[in-house]
Amino acid sequence: MRRTRDIQHLSTCSCSRRSFLRGGGLTLSGFGIASLLPTPLLNHVLAGQRGSSDRRLLFFFLRGGNDGVNMVIPHGDAGYNQTVRPSLYVSPRQAIDLNGFASLHPALSPMMDAYNAGDLAVIHQVGYENSSKSHFDGSRIWENGDPTQPGLYEGWLFRYIRENAVSMGVNLPALSIQPTPPVVLQGDESFVNIANPANFQYVMPEPQRTKARNLWTTIAQNLVGLEPYRPVLADTQVKLVDTLDEYASWDQENWNPLDPDTGWSLFPVDETTNQAGFDPGAFNLFRSLKVCALALLESDGTNNNGTRIAGTQQSGWDHHVQQGSVGGQQAKLFSWIAWGMRSLRIVLSGAAIEPRNYPNIWDKTTVVTLSEFGRATDENGGLGTDHGVGSAIFLSGGSVNGGVYNCDSTTWPNGTLYGVEGRYLNVKTDYRSILWEILRDHMGATASTVDTVFPNYTSLGLGSQELGLISV
Repeated sequence: MRRTRDIQHLSTCSCSRRSFLRGGGLTLSGFGIASLLPTPLLNHVLAGQRGSSDRRLLFFFLRGGNDGVNMVIPHGDAGYNQTVRPSLYVSPRQAIDLNGFASLHPALSPMMDAYNAGDLAVIHQVGYENSSKSHFDGSRIWENGDPTQPGLYEGWLFRYIRENAVSMGVNLPALSIQPTPPVVLQGDESFVNIANPANFQYVMPEPQRTKARNLWTTIAQNLVGLEPYRPVLADTQVKLVDTLDEYASWDQENWNPLDPDTGWSLFPVDETTNQAGFDPGAFNLFRSLKVCALALLESDGTNNNGTRIAGTQQSGWDHHVQQGSVGGQQAKLFSWIAWGMRSLRIVLSGAAIEPRNYPNIWDKTTVVTLSEFGRATDENGGLGTDHGVGSAIFLSGGSVNGGVYNCDSTTWPNGTLYGVEGRYLNVKTDYRSILWEILRDHMGATASTVDTVFPNYTSLGLGSQELGLISV
């Protein structure tokens, strides 16, 4: 949390906003309190209107380093075989053929509807030059967008938001749901992170709750030392109150959209909604994805006052031991993300059975998976894989040019599986090229901001690696 100066109420002794929060009894569950004073509120009220785009982006980080070779399997490469992956090998007959060269792991079969509709891009050989194999540095690099600064805690999404005025005059422009705020959204302005979707609220009952809300509004009008900001605070009724009220209005606990084909819950969050029979360990992920979807659906495209960016994560992808093949640890996680991405497509396209009748925003939404690195090509002695370099990612949405990228006979020459240091999958496309395509061609980022969002993008020639992933 950044340091801020203390503020004083006219009628009381010196009181910092931190002590006020503690005394007021608010549970924030990861809310970025540093965003309250003063610059973000000035942006919120005093800045000009942002552009008219109501495009949405949902990011989904696979924490631990995902083995892309067993996710999108290069069966056209004889180097992928049971000799180098004795317990991990997935045969062509077990997998789902995509283009005669690449195959999808069978646990990812729920994603085939999107692929067959042309809404899913399967992109292999993704990473960056001189890749870090450290979880901490690798994660930060993918999130800060600058491999030369592994210690930088400022996200490329934050810089996109700042440079393109996405948060100007907006109540809740970006939302993340994970234990701690992601680096990708960190910067001078903090955005809302919900650590526990079930407990993001005032902790006191009525009438104390209403009294606390009124106290927030009243105290904003009597601040010593911050008089210039009184109109800002009063006009917003303090950003915290608005955020909590907005979130409560979604009533996420009672929103249970159903699959139009099976009638099952699209987001199994407990035993009652778990008709599909997932391990209970999946419930938190599905709850997070459900809230992300709600945030995007609740956005109002007519006044541009809603959430445009939402994201979450799933841990557990660091499979040094007992990774598995068709079944096992990785396959279980594959089944979770495949179900989740299929559910997102159904609910964001307006096809779910649910009484709120949300509109179809699928053509305005892109979903992207991220992971800090891939895995070594050869299986290790623990029946798993060690930290690697290149990997595969998914990009899905109504404006996505679907298909397989970097995994066919023309883009995958012999030796690709060992293209880095003789151990790791080659990197053909820098991750920043993909992300900038999403920001520019889908989210409407101003082209001149590219080197601010992704430092040295132009001088590194990363534009030459762009793949044409978004229909414009």
